[in-house]
Amino acid sequence: MNIDLELYRIFYVVAKHKHMTRASEELFISQPAISQSIKKLEEQLGGILFLRSNKGMELTEEGKMFYEYVKGALELIDNAEKEFSSFKDLSKGEIKIGCSTTLTKLVLIDAIDEFHKAYPNIKINITNNLTSDLINDLKMGKLDFVIFNESNIKESNLQLEKIKELKQGFIYNPSDFEDDVNNLNVLNKYPLILQKPESNSRKLLDSIALQQGVKLTPKMEVVSQDLITEFVNIGLGVGFVIIDLVKRKYKNLKELKINNTFPPINVCLATNKSITLTFASKKFISFLK
Repeated sequence: MNIDLELYRIFYVVAKHKHMTRASEELFISQPAISQSIKKLEEQLGGILFLRSNKGMELTEEGKMFYEYVKGALELIDNAEKEFSSFKDLSKGEIKIGCSTTLTKLVLIDAIDEFHKAYPNIKINITNNLTSDLINDLKMGKLDFVIFNESNIKESNLQLEKIKELKQGFIYNPSDFEDDVNNLNVLNKYPLILQKPESNSRKLLDSIALQQGVKLTPKMEVVSQDLITEFVNIGLGVGFVIIDLVKRKYKNLKELKINNTFPPINVCLATNKSITLTFASKKFISFLK
């Protein structure tokens, strides 16, 4: 059966008031138009819904049964519309973000602070993991978007956009080491502390070094740049990190002069082309930009 929701709404209002005039006033349509709508609905159903009298409109037994179902259905629709509006006006909602711990501190935290002040009822979930795992979660629809360091990611179903540039390079503690590095090959004379090979930051560093015919051999390999910075601070070696991260906390650490040879790192935002972003996610991305 072809369902005309407007006919059901008219039936509901008439049944609620049991009076054509009051129904007409609520619906802002004429009584003849209401009568035609009720007649059309009865024809579609193949039965009588109302008993008409001078006192008003009384439901038949079948009409009473039908009214209870229609009432429940329209209430569900009304609740759905209200719920949708609450998501649209950002009084409710959820954002699922994928990002490394480092970029969470450097890129996300300020945006989260401002966004939360404006929309305190939006729930924000952040997943910290390797970029490759986050991208897989994004492709599977588990995340709304992913923020990551520039890499060789080429996925036809992902939309990539550069949102920020960050400076990267080697840091050391001048209390433990001196800056005697003139080229990348000399770096292997230092105890190097690098991220694990599967991280985007490490892939970029290895690529730059290989272009100059150098294969870097780290003394330590760790998961996060936070750990690299901590270990450099206590004098365990020289580390490769995003400089902006160091400047926020460690004023005593210095950059190697050779850092001038490293290009800035691009921070990108990835979304899934096949998945429509929620109202909350769209608004949050505007805060990021």
